[in-house]
Amino acid sequence: MKKLLPILLFMFAAHLSAAQLDYFWDFGDGTISNLAEPEHQYKAAGIYTVKREVYQNGILVMKSEQVVDLVTPKIVALEIALPSQIIAKQGTEISALLTTSEPIEMLKYQWFLDEESLGDAVQEAALEYVFERSGKHMLKLHALWGATIVKSTEIELEVVQESDNIEPGDGTDPDDGNKGTDPDDGNSVTPPDNGNKVPDNSDKSPNHGEGDSGGGGSLGIVSLFWLLCLIRRRRK
Repeated sequence: MKKLLPILLFMFAAHLSAAQLDYFWDFGDGTISNLAEPEHQYKAAGIYTVKREVYQNGILVMKSEQVVDLVTPKIVALEIALPSQIIAKQGTEISALLTTSEPIEMLKYQWFLDEESLGDAVQEAALEYVFERSGKHMLKLHALWGATIVKSTEIELEVVQESDNIEPGDGTDPDDGNKGTDPDDGNSVTPPDNGNKVPDNSDKSPNHGEGDSGGGGSLGIVSLFWLLCLIRRRRK
């Protein structure tokens, strides 16, 4: 009995201390709770910092916080879209292709070329950029929620010079701009029109062959008629 008494007194003191504790929860989305073990459901995707404070007799005895990430699990994939060919010193559109399990707003994108930032993070997924140097480069993309990187990707690309963009058989030569052009380049000389044209009277000249043929046919019919009349007279 004497051995059990200290144990019972300890349990009673522990229960009394627990009953005097006060809790304060801040879930980072504007809602709070004073329960010891509250349950909370967030209405929108985001990254929230949950804070907990424990008081005993009005005195802060414990403080802690934890980050709850509800954005990263919803991101399925992040890819970089590039044109089939990138030419130095020409505007090129590069785009971020984000696939999520549900719509996520307020994400921003930040681009890096060879570990150098191309500017501040922006909400636009497409970026117009001029690559100054040819050769191979590493392009990196961060998707951010606030200042937190939730997804990253990178890709190696090659930038070519404008002269390297000539396709075979297009009739152009970087050393000779006149190669492959039409010999008749518009500089041929046309004889002047001095008004001494020979009149074309082929349509105005009469067709004697057709006229003679028509007249010969009529004469043959008349001759045959008189011949028949002469034969009839002789029979009489």
